[in-house]
Amino acid sequence: MNWLSLLLLLSIYTTLGESRKRCVKAIGRVRCPTDWDRHYRVTVKLMDKDPLPWEADDEMGTTQTDEDGNYVVQGCGEDLGAWNDPDPYILVEHRCPEPGHTISIPRRARVVTIERKYLPEIVYVETVRIDENTRF
Repeated sequence: MNWLSLLLLLSIYTTLGESRKRCVKAIGRVRCPTDWDRHYRVTVKLMDKDPLPWEADDEMGTTQTDEDGNYVVQGCGEDLGAWNDPDPYILVEHRCPEPGHTISIPRRARVVTIERKYLPEIVYVETVRIDENTRF
């Protein structure tokens, strides 16, 4: 291998090896119309979507809602490549029953898409009904 090839490989490796750290702060509220006590102490996670099949999504931050369902969650994430910003979303883990039911399974989750804004900007999330559109 000549020096030019080695230099090219080294520059590609260092470029790909860099990462860009970005931080997000999201403010929002969750509601459970089927059981008004179920929006208290709901776990809200700020996640970074990693689309590669061998990577799991990264947790950037976590919090729990107050007695009114309000939350503030913040955290930072890094993705490989200086050009690659984190892709944040909210994951709400809850026990809110589905409409028409009074009992919930032990754990349900709701994914909430949010804007790609990074600090110092704040993401304001619309009120989310957690009794519908869930995934496990």
